[in-house]
Amino acid sequence: MPKEPRILVVEDDMRIRRELLDALRSAGFEVDVAVSYRDGLVAVQRDYALLLLDLGLPDGDGLDLVRHLRDAGRGLPILILTARDTPDSRVRGLDAGADDYVVKPFHMPELVARVRSILRRSGRTVGQGLVRHGDLWVDAETRKAGKGEAPISLKPREFDLLLFLMQHPGRTWTRDQLLDRVWGAGFTGDARTVDLHVRRLRAKIEDDSSDPHFIETVWGVGYRMAEPQEVR
Repeated sequence: MPKEPRILVVEDDMRIRRELLDALRSAGFEVDVAVSYRDGLVAVQRDYALLLLDLGLPDGDGLDLVRHLRDAGRGLPILILTARDTPDSRVRGLDAGADDYVVKPFHMPELVARVRSILRRSGRTVGQGLVRHGDLWVDAETRKAGKGEAPISLKPREFDLLLFLMQHPGRTWTRDQLLDRVWGAGFTGDARTVDLHVRRLRAKIEDDSSDPHFIETVWGVGYRMAEPQEVR
């Protein structure tokens, strides 16, 4: 399976931490978490591509962790997440050695874009084309797919359909919508084409195609890709 950049999230708020995990993993990153200053101090001894760091930790100030890393000569890219939104707070964070500063509440797609921007500047490999749900993954850049370490052989249109659904988890699409977005407006086939490709995909990606956990049927409407946390 392709190797994604590994990110460390140090955040004590459970809701924000869960949202970050879902967004970053869906964007193709490996993510570890720490919930305190002490846990973060231990975790950063490992090799990470990026640190997402909350400043208001229960047992210390995140800025002290930034200073610790920079004083030790560590060039680990750091993106600060904080509710401290004054200009002076931003200056202190950047002066301490952070690469970027995001104020809560933040827009999750913008945060993911900032993560990718920092990784590009730092020369890290960014899996922009990689999309994952559970152990299922597709790579839009290489047009490869797999489940865990096992590759899955897909025909071109099967790949396109799977990628499209995985890029829009939780959203239900009618057969006509899927024909328009995956096959294109000039396609002359009918809705049965979608059903056929879904059956073929289920046979390849599901443990039991008669009890699908990834591509779900929404009766009377169409199909949807389950949210990552819903995959059993």
